[in-house]
Amino acid sequence: MRFHEFNEDKGSTLASRTISRYADEIGPDSMDYKMFKKTAELLDAGKLRSLAQHIYYSDTSPAEYVMKVISKKDPETFEKMYGDQEGYFSLMKPRKDLTDSEVQEGAEMIAYHKHPTQQNLWTFPDEYKDDEEVESPYMSNASMRQFLDALGYDSDFEDMSPVPAKEFIARTTQWLQKNIGKRSPEEPTTQDGNMVSVGKPEGYMNQMVKAHNEIARKILAKYPEVTHFGFN
Repeated sequence: MRFHEFNEDKGSTLASRTISRYADEIGPDSMDYKMFKKTAELLDAGKLRSLAQHIYYSDTSPAEYVMKVISKKDPETFEKMYGDQEGYFSLMKPRKDLTDSEVQEGAEMIAYHKHPTQQNLWTFPDEYKDDEEVESPYMSNASMRQFLDALGYDSDFEDMSPVPAKEFIARTTQWLQKNIGKRSPEEPTTQDGNMVSVGKPEGYMNQMVKAHNEIARKILAKYPEVTHFGFN
């Protein structure tokens, strides 16, 4: 998840947040602090080639720590970096075909409530940040716009304020009830020059609305202080 209190970025992956939070715990005076912070930064940016080099030339202990975190919290990225290697982390060599391509655009639903002391700041429960049980699906910008539009919300989510949580649950419930037995149509993949728009299978919107409805209910049950959902 990509968490921020509307201005403060908390990281786009569970692995980067775990590493960055550990760096904060040991503090700037630690000799490994900068190594961990840079690792989280490169991981968030999707700069896997630079990240692999950064880890490779770091001391063994912090290097093994971040590799262990990435392997457990973000196994897909770890596989991209190290393939199917097994054994000691310190003996693994990064793949030679790594690139520094940027992370693809996208958005997801984030639970919020007003900050207790700063009136204009939206925040979220501390435990929620790392709770994989209530992590919402990550969608492309185009899919998120389509999703919000189907629910009657402003599709320009970048400038959209959080919506009331109970209202969101009501809207998604109503959409599901209206579309019982009506699966959203398949959308084929299209290409215009170098631009490719990935298609969607039949029933994709039904699946997304149902998933968000269920997750929203779980969030409110587990974190009653949550009052709104944002799309970031």
